[in-house]
Amino acid sequence: MSGYPVIEQDGECASVTTKREATGRWMAWVHFERGADFARLKGHATTPHRVPNDYPSEEQAVLAAYAYARERIAAGQTDA
Repeated sequence: MSGYPVIEQDGECASVTTKREATGRWMAWVHFERGADFARLKGHATTPHRVPNDYPSEEQAVLAAYAYARERIAAGQTDA
């Protein structure tokens, strides 16, 4: 699994992880945390949210995960 920089929006933080499937496609997950200090911890206190779909490249999976995170934060659906 790969990790990417944390994004911050409206007091919420989201971190993204990806994993390559056996098929060669990429899956992504988003972890939501309240406040920058908690989001930068190595362990996650929240359940990861699976980003819908899988993607042909890791870059596309990461971009979709960031878009998914922003949408969930804006809708107040982070469960953080």
